[in-house]
Parts: sequence; C-alpha cells; structure tokens
Amino acid sequence: MASPTKTNVLVNQPVGVGQTASDAKPDTLSSAAAIMQARTTILRACYGGTETMRAAGRNFLPQYDKESDKRYDARLASTFALNKLREAVDASSAKPFRTLAKISGNTDADLDLWIKDIDLQGNHLHIIGHQFFNNAMLDGQCHLLADFPDTSNFPSLGAQKAANARPFLKLIRDDQLVAAYNDYAGGDVQVTHVRIKGSRTVRDATFKEKIINQIWVIEKDGGAATNGVVQLWEQAADAGGGSWDFVGEQALDMLEIPFVTLYAGEREGDYLTKPIFQDLAYKQIEHWISSSDQRSILAAARFPMLACSGVTLDEGDEGFEIGPYKVLYSPEAQGRWYFVEPKGTAIESGRKDLEMLELHMDIMALNPVTGTHRQYVPQNERDIQETRVHSVVHDVALSCQDALSKAIRFMGQWSGKDLSMVNVQLNLEMSNTKDKLLEVAQLISLYEKQGLSRETILTEMKSRNLLGDDFDVQQELTLMATVDQLNASAAGGTAGKTGANANATAKPQPDLTNWPKGQNRPTKQV
Repeated sequence: MASPTKTNVLVNQPVGVGQTASDAKPDTLSSAAAIMQARTTILRACYGGTETMRAAGRNFLPQYDKESDKRYDARLASTFALNKLREAVDASSAKPFRTLAKISGNTDADLDLWIKDIDLQGNHLHIIGHQFFNNAMLDGQCHLLADFPDTSNFPSLGAQKAANARPFLKLIRDDQLVAAYNDYAGGDVQVTHVRIKGSRTVRDATFKEKIINQIWVIEKDGGAATNGVVQLWEQAADAGGGSWDFVGEQALDMLEIPFVTLYAGEREGDYLTKPIFQDLAYKQIEHWISSSDQRSILAAARFPMLACSGVTLDEGDEGFEIGPYKVLYSPEAQGRWYFVEPKGTAIESGRKDLEMLELHMDIMALNPVTGTHRQYVPQNERDIQETRVHSVVHDVALSCQDALSKAIRFMGQWSGKDLSMVNVQLNLEMSNTKDKLLEVAQLISLYEKQGLSRETILTEMKSRNLLGDDFDVQQELTLMATVDQLNASAAGGTAGKTGANANATAKPQPDLTNWPKGQNRPTKQV
C-alpha cells in the first residue's frame, strides 16, 4: 500500500535540474492516439456547433471552382449548424445522472468529505462523473488520473494533514492523451506508460501572456514493483515545433499508474475506440454543406430578376433603381419590361434533401421519438427505439461505475486507505415509459394484496426515480410504524368501551335498512 507522503503526478512542477534534449520528442503520438486525434478533431468541431464548424472553414465546407474568396466567405458566414451531435451526447449522458451519484461499501469518514470536492476545484463526484461520461460519449473514450499534491517538503505527517493534502481526481480528455500503453501479465492489465499534454501561462513585465506547452510522462515497469517515474517536459508555444526542455522528474511509488479509461463505443484496441456518434458527426457535416447550398440557392432565386426587351439603355447606365415611386419607360415602341422568376424545382429538392438528412440524424442520435415532428411513428416502434437507446447508454453507465470505483480505489492507495469495497452507484433505471408505468401498476397491486412489504415497495419506487434523492426509506418506515401504533391505540380504545361510555363516544351511524315511505334509497333533495 502506498505511503501517504507521496510526490505528485500532475499538480506541481517537479523539482529537477533543467536540461535540453534536442532529439527528444515527448509529443510524438502513439498509433492509437494519432487515429483518435483525427476523430476527436471532427467530433469536437461538430459538437461546438456553428462557431467551431465555421472555424474549420474549407475542411467542412468546400469552396467551389471559380467561386471567389469573397463569395465563399459570405456563404460561410450565412451557414448555420443544426447541432444534433450536441443534443445526442448531452441527452444520453444525462440519463445515468438523473439522480445523484452515490457510493456504497464505504467505512471511511474522509472519503465522504472527498466525494464533495473530488477534484480540489469544488466539484462533487457527481459533476466529475457526468463530465467523464459526457466526454467519453463524445470522443469514444475519456480518462481519469488519481493524483496527490506534492508533500516532499512537509517535515511530518501532521504537517501534511494540517495542509489538507489528500488525493483527488483529474479529468483527462482524450485529445489531451499523447500516448498510453498497457502491460498484460497473468490476466492482469496494468498501465505502464502515459503521456499527457497540457499548458501553462506566464506573464512578462509588459503584461503580455506567453503560453508554455507541457508534456507529462508517467512510466512504470510492469509487475508488483513500485518503482516508477514522473517527468515534465516544456516547450514555448511560439517555438514552431522547436526542441523540448526537460524540466525534472520525481519517483512514483505506486503499485501501478493510477490511470483509468472509460470506453464508449466499439473498442478496436488499447486506447482505440470508434465513438458511438462518429457517423452522426459526418451526417451533421453533410447537413452543413446541404444547408449552405440551399441558403445560397434561396439568396439567388427568391428574388425575381428584372429583364427588358427592345429597350435602348443610356451609355454608362449599368442598372436600374427598383422600388416604389419609380417609373420604368422605354423609348422603343415595341420595348417592354418584365420579371424573370425560377420555377423553384431546385429549391423544393433542396428542402426535401434537408428533411431527409434531419431524419437520418435523428436516427443516428438515438432519438427515441424519431421523426414525430415530420411523420407519425407508431407507439410500438417508439418503444423499440427507446429500448435500443437505453440498452446502449446502460452498458456504458455500467462501465462508468466500474471506472469511477477504480479511480477511488487509487485514491485509497495514495493515502494508505483500503477502499477496495467502495463502489460508485449511478442511475441504471432506464425502462421505457410504457414498461415503467406497467411495472408501477404491478407493484401497487402486489402491495395492496400484501404480496410485498412496505420496505420493498418503497425501495422499488425509489430505484425507479419516483421518489427524491433525499428520500430515506428507513426514516419513512420508522414514521409509518409510529403512525400504525397511534392508529392501533385509537382503535383499541374505542373497542374497549361498553354501555353508556361507548354510546357517548361512538359516532352515530345512519340507518341503511329502513328508508322513509318504503324507499330503498334516499330521494333527491334538490
């Protein structure tokens, strides 16, 4: 188990002797990272919407032959994105986090405090977990690093505790991962090498900012040995791909590199995943191009063009001012003015193409109400689609639970605590609407027939998100037991009374056998 006086992984700059290694290139991408970087570049540009898609320029919106730069820039500025990718990613990642993320199996009071500020930035485990899941659904994978502040300069463990030095989690997006490698030994998988890119900003005497690129290298031999190393390399951002300076290194005394990855998509290898919504991103680019063409066609064709026949124009007159209170005349007796308008066939075809693309985007976005704003979709088809959506998200949510639990166990290793029994619990209740209503009706029926206990039905109701996060089943059972005792006491007191006392306290009961004038029911009074 790791000692609590650890050196940091990413927090502070390691102390070391600066040196230059002109031939070292720590920013070299691994083969898996090179593929993933290309994918995440497209996905994040589409996820950013209009602003980032416009910034991509000709990568997403081709310039046509003989189209001037001025005309292209105007067309690009008038193109707007229908951001189905963001809608799909955010909607799917919200499902497991509809209720507050919880932990079970915890017996450590410190962890309860850590959970409320899991990243030392004031964010709850629920917030970091949601970001972790959301980035994985977008990029195909996301990573967590369990880190610890640098405590090498503290004289004692007491000083470390006084400074509130404790482990925390750091979110690593996939576009920050330069390389990562695993070691397989006896069925056990350990991370042996990780390179993560980042940056820091410094100000000079004139208050100008200077960006410094950073690469963190974390490496450890496989097996049970705890020897590892953490290195920091830096490069000026304006160096134009210049050499990297070695800043320093520190020892990493951990059983393995505390690095956890969540895969969301078709896993093609270590740290190589085909994202769930990759095809949706390409479809959004296709819609981006088609909508640009459609808007360009409308700009050129929605206004009729004035034409003239048999008219002699004055020399130097290149056009006419069109509008109210203007008179068009012709010096030629046979001359005439008229408007030319397109029939609109191309415009209608473009509109239909956009509608079809939007329908395809709904399907790829795992939208359970596909096309309801354009056409009727039967209930059973919506149920099938909703079940398909939930099954995809449910599987990733299970993996997210395991990844978060593993990251917390790494926090325990940093601090010398045994957190092996701790598990993170997310919302896994993803039944479709129709099935959930049927389940609730069946539960109520069983309870009314005394086939279920109060505790069971309350637990089932809470698991289906029908009760709030702060609902305490045991507290409710205690309260209901008290109410039962009061009701039983009241009923017993009335039943025990006889004679005059019973008649004095008993509530008068109506005579239901002898109605006036031989009636068998009361007459209507009004």
